[in-house]
Amino acid sequence: MTSSPRTPERAGADAGGGPARQQRSTAQNCAITALLVLLVEITGLAYTMVTPALSSIAAAFGAPDISWVVTAVTLVGAISFAVCGKLGDVFGKKRVALACTAVFAVGTALCAIAPVLPLLITGRALQGLGLAVLSLTYGLVRDVLPTRLVPIALGFIGTGMGASTIIGPFISGLLLEQFSFRGIFWFQLGYALVVGLLVWRFVPGTGVRLRVGVDWVGAALLGLGALAFLRGVGTAGSAGWLALVEIIAGVLLIAGWIGYERRAAEPLVRIDLLASRRVGLPLLANACVQFALVGNSMLVPMLVMSPAAAGFGFGATALGVAGFLAASGVSAMVAGPVSGLVSRRCGPRVGMAFGASALTAGAVLMALVHDAPEAVLLAQLVFGVGIGAASAALPNIIVQAVPAEVQGVSGGMLNLVGSCGSSIGSQVLVVLLLLPGTTQTGVGYAETGFVLAFLAIAGCGATALVSALATGPLRHRRTA
Repeated sequence: MTSSPRTPERAGADAGGGPARQQRSTAQNCAITALLVLLVEITGLAYTMVTPALSSIAAAFGAPDISWVVTAVTLVGAISFAVCGKLGDVFGKKRVALACTAVFAVGTALCAIAPVLPLLITGRALQGLGLAVLSLTYGLVRDVLPTRLVPIALGFIGTGMGASTIIGPFISGLLLEQFSFRGIFWFQLGYALVVGLLVWRFVPGTGVRLRVGVDWVGAALLGLGALAFLRGVGTAGSAGWLALVEIIAGVLLIAGWIGYERRAAEPLVRIDLLASRRVGLPLLANACVQFALVGNSMLVPMLVMSPAAAGFGFGATALGVAGFLAASGVSAMVAGPVSGLVSRRCGPRVGMAFGASALTAGAVLMALVHDAPEAVLLAQLVFGVGIGAASAALPNIIVQAVPAEVQGVSGGMLNLVGSCGSSIGSQVLVVLLLLPGTTQTGVGYAETGFVLAFLAIAGCGATALVSALATGPLRHRRTA
């Protein structure tokens, strides 16, 4: 079956592209860039503001298994990256990005008022659609800004995403101390509405359209398969044979999705690229890195907020949690550019191998040495170096591993597989956390559970390291 044509066309007047973008002043282009950076921040804040509140959410609803508060976002986000990216090509990236922001706002409002946990999880699933603004914004930058400013704008967007790992926990801590966890969602709602309106008013659209199809069948098969599989994994300890049925159903649906994608005219994912060692192994490494990233952001607040009377933990406040998470955020922001320089001179596999090694070491330290705040801070600094270095090296590996004509779809696959890794991580780690049982409060976790969970993260780091080393030689282009 042949692919449908991808002919670019203009929808009406040139809205932001061509001569118009060349005529804007530098101040106008800087303002557009700033608004796009603020828009992308909703994706980072959806994680960094909520993970410090997981213990409060668990206590409020009396539910120790709150993994779906994170999984719902990452699972829907994985599908929205690919589907909304295609919709942006067809209907316009700005229009689709604003639609995703509106759905994010609706989901945030539902989270803020949800009387029961299932409704809050539903709201988080709607927030997952907002993650698509990341890939849509990258496209908008290329479409509406002058070519000379595109690399600078993309760099600011990347820096902004890193900044949310530092700023988000502090805002979350302040809100949790003054209000309940619901204050976090009211803040996110106001942020999304204000930034969305500013983007609608001041950021130009683009008339560029592509005649492409949207793989709805592939998206449905992947989404249902992932949902069934993750539900089965999450209930394996309590649902018995029903969990096994869900896991088997999920595997069969994903197998059917792979078969369908091989024949689809406009596939959601290029299966032939996945089968390539130089692409498949880096994608596996990215899934492991995202597993570790989301897992660490979930576990650290729960660990340090545990009462010292339990024999571990420091009884930290929500604002105190921000200091521990900021340690990994700062070191990640420093390690990212350094890894980029290393990738230019020595090849990205070196940066990836270093990052995976540091990630593994930080997770091992968290598992074995967490009896003092200084030890946890040191472990988080090491872990952040690993996350920053690995995250910066992975896109460069993909760029050098694939031909130029498929780099766009490969980048989309990197996001999709990374989101799947996050979804699996949030489920698996809570299962491990609950294995030894909970404390007398019903929502506190035993120390052994944290040890198992952090060792699982270390295992992911080791897998990412092996994947990086086994990728094989790349088309390295040394830059002086």
